[in-house]
Amino acid sequence: MMQSGAAVHWSRWLVRAQWLLLAIIFCAALAVRLQLVHFGPVFQVFRLAGLAMLGVVLLSMPVFIWGLVKRHADARRAALWATVLGLVPVAVPLMTMGQGNLNAPPISDISTDLKDPPQYRAVLSLRHRDDNSAEYAGEAVARQQRDADMYDDIRPLVLSMPVSRATELAAEVARELGWRIVAEDPERGRLEAVDRTPLLGLSSDVVVRVQAEGDGARVDIRSSSRVGKGDLGTNAERIREFLGDLGARAEEVE
Repeated sequence: MMQSGAAVHWSRWLVRAQWLLLAIIFCAALAVRLQLVHFGPVFQVFRLAGLAMLGVVLLSMPVFIWGLVKRHADARRAALWATVLGLVPVAVPLMTMGQGNLNAPPISDISTDLKDPPQYRAVLSLRHRDDNSAEYAGEAVARQQRDADMYDDIRPLVLSMPVSRATELAAEVARELGWRIVAEDPERGRLEAVDRTPLLGLSSDVVVRVQAEGDGARVDIRSSSRVGKGDLGTNAERIREFLGDLGARAEEVE
């Protein structure tokens, strides 16, 4: 009975360890969400805590097998719960980003115009010194976007209306999407904004450029993450949503 009691006690600590590590991850995520700390050091917390949780999962497997062999329900239950909790840091990003976006190339700057992408101006003063560069990396990034099939639909939108009207509609759509407008100039066809990711609230910069094309207006957009080497497809999703809503809004007013 002493051995059995010791085994039960030890296995319960597997679950407690996972809850502690989850609490650490939650507090770190909350600090980023509230913009109390920069994402850089918090990423290391995520990485180390996540590895520790996977380590507890590996430790839980033989405990679960031991529980099966010894018919020890408490040990099996504790090992199973420790395994389930250890998969949370993996499951949440998959549910948030989508499994297909895990194959996205390691770039975080997406544009509808790869030869002459719109340039940031107004948002530059809002960026942290440790953020990614606001300068477009040129052909190195453009080639990766061109070669990835998931970005084939990231193209300019042509509207049958003047530049100023197209820019005004773009600003309306941006506000409806929850973006914070930083600069708006309908006459020059420029719009700059900041959007935040739903989970961690990480900031991404967006610039919309509207130019005359024939009797209408061509809308180009560029979206860039301030942190991270890759964006798991978030910038492309942001562009798709914006252009889709803008195209629908333009059809309504025509």
